[in-house]
Amino acid sequence: MSTFDELLDIHHAAEFLHVSVTSLRRWTDEGRLACLRIGGRRERRFKRADLEALMESQPSHFTVAAPPTLGARSGHAVIGGVQVPFGSHFISFYSTDAGRAKLAATFLCDGLGPGSFAYLAAEPDARRMVVSLLRDESRSPGLDGHLVQSDYCHSGEAQIEYWETAFLAATRAGAQSLRVVGDAGSLINSMAHGELIRYEADYERLVAKRFPVVTMCQYDVRKFSGLQILDVLSTHKDTFAYPVERLIG
Repeated sequence: MSTFDELLDIHHAAEFLHVSVTSLRRWTDEGRLACLRIGGRRERRFKRADLEALMESQPSHFTVAAPPTLGARSGHAVIGGVQVPFGSHFISFYSTDAGRAKLAATFLCDGLGPGSFAYLAAEPDARRMVVSLLRDESRSPGLDGHLVQSDYCHSGEAQIEYWETAFLAATRAGAQSLRVVGDAGSLINSMAHGELIRYEADYERLVAKRFPVVTMCQYDVRKFSGLQILDVLSTHKDTFAYPVERLIG
């Protein structure tokens, strides 16, 4: 096989490393990863040997080992008394703003203690409702120090980059459990449906299965059609292993 045949384009290279395309662009721009530029559009191409060398020199970017202090019970979180394996990626549905807030607060509330971080990605009004419920919840003493609130990024690639960066920082700081609620209703005006499906699939593949995280994506049935809901269910297969009454608001 020739050297040219061994070159990977940026999408195949990202799949090889199990990271986002955005990460690869940033690493090449920073000079941390070598690449070749091909054609008039100067598209990036990568040698497999360079990708393997990067994995060996910076393994924490590509694998996250369970903290040794957790022992044999490191593979799950407990949500409302239910054991949920790390990597689980659920979808929930709501038809009222109050239902959305209650679902999110219930999912997040017992993930705010020592050794844990919770993330809430939603529009400001939605975040305020969730935080108000959490502040009324006596089991949430770590709200201020352990809840990270944010808007969604402008694209799926940028959002994947955000999660990778946040989760790497949290686990390096000693976090043993992560919890995410993301309201997809805030994405309906910024992402076409196909991009949203790709984002959900990339989150499942590149993020959810690499970190000690459980995730609930919220969908407003007033905004999404039945066919769209069927599409997103295909990227949230863990939903069927979770009590359905906890996923409808």
